[in-house]
Amino acid sequence: MKRKQLLSLIILMAAAIAQQAWAGDKKGLNGQNIVHGICYQLTAKKQVATVIRHPQGYQGEVIIPEKVTVDSVTYYVEAIASNAFQDCSAMTAITIPKSVSKIGSEAFAGCSSLKGIVLPRNITELQASLFENCASLTDVDLPRSVTRMSSAIFRNCKSLEKITLPPSITTLPTNTFAGCSNLKEVTLPSGLTNMGNNVFQDCTSLATLHLPTGIKNAGEHLFSGCTSLKSIQIPNSMTRLPAYCFENCSSLTDIQLPNSVSTIRHDAFNGCVSLDSLYLPNAIREVEANCFANCSNLRRIILPNGLQALPNAMFRNCSNLETIDLPNAIRGIGNHTFDGCTNLRRIILPSGMRRIGAAAFERCSSLMEVHVMGAAPAKISSSTFAKSTQKEGTLFVRYGTITNYQLDKNWNRFLDMIEVTDQGQIVVNK
Repeated sequence: MKRKQLLSLIILMAAAIAQQAWAGDKKGLNGQNIVHGICYQLTAKKQVATVIRHPQGYQGEVIIPEKVTVDSVTYYVEAIASNAFQDCSAMTAITIPKSVSKIGSEAFAGCSSLKGIVLPRNITELQASLFENCASLTDVDLPRSVTRMSSAIFRNCKSLEKITLPPSITTLPTNTFAGCSNLKEVTLPSGLTNMGNNVFQDCTSLATLHLPTGIKNAGEHLFSGCTSLKSIQIPNSMTRLPAYCFENCSSLTDIQLPNSVSTIRHDAFNGCVSLDSLYLPNAIREVEANCFANCSNLRRIILPNGLQALPNAMFRNCSNLETIDLPNAIRGIGNHTFDGCTNLRRIILPSGMRRIGAAAFERCSSLMEVHVMGAAPAKISSSTFAKSTQKEGTLFVRYGTITNYQLDKNWNRFLDMIEVTDQGQIVVNK
């Protein structure tokens, strides 16, 4: 009987010790300590404490003190470890003391009930994915002391509507605001010079944005999927538009490109279905594949005089494009360049044209006039022009060159060839 009583007493004492360890100031394994519900890693030599992940997580309102006392020793709370509060979906609020100067990566990632946060003024760096997937986060106060940001800090913060970035930030890294579907207002620092890939991708509520004048480099998919973006002015400091820059920006109607831009990367405007007209500055020397593909309402575009080639699928499925003036410098047209331009009625091919790719004018069902200015036929394939164009349209060639085109097996697919003088008068062959 005494043994049973002794065993029961030991069990009760163990339970009491366990409960005290949760609520009191007791040491755990590897220097981990739980004090008033917050778990710390203590560094005795420096007498500093780091908030770490709690075995049972955190919930409700969490208040981190400036200092904690364990075994009569006072430790100052100076850091929050990586993943410390990650996926604490029941945590609704947190207070961080001014003593904290470092917060690790993903510290608050996945805190889906967290609505607001104020960071201490001595924080200088925001680590990767710090607030990623904080779906309820609406209010973030970033201190002016922050000089560096890592990737995906606010990715998928779907409730975030506006934010002002600290003035010392010069780079926005990859995925900074990607997936922030309610973001409407962003104040960028004037000293911003670099933006990584996907910075504003799928920010579907962002209607306009002022880009600082010093931006030099921007990554791919910069505004891809920003379906509410209507207008934007590219600063003079930029020399190229990145790939997929405005892909599927379905509301974009107005964009101003400066003379500094010399290159438009592939798919830059792919899917901009509201874009009606566009002027490309003469400084542009290179455009890449699909850059205006699927711009179904594009009616008019002015190409730069020095452009020498139209790449593959450049205007593919631009079904509202009726006419286009090709610069005299054009030497080649790629595959599928005008494929699906169902309203294109007339095309004049410059005298220096050397090659036109396969299916370049496929599905151009309205194309009934093809004017070639060169004496020597450009190299084409059997599929360069739609069969309807070859059978029902007319090929206009310079006077004295018709034989050259008749002897070319692919150009000879045009059933109707007519010679014209340099003045545009039709020559009637007897």
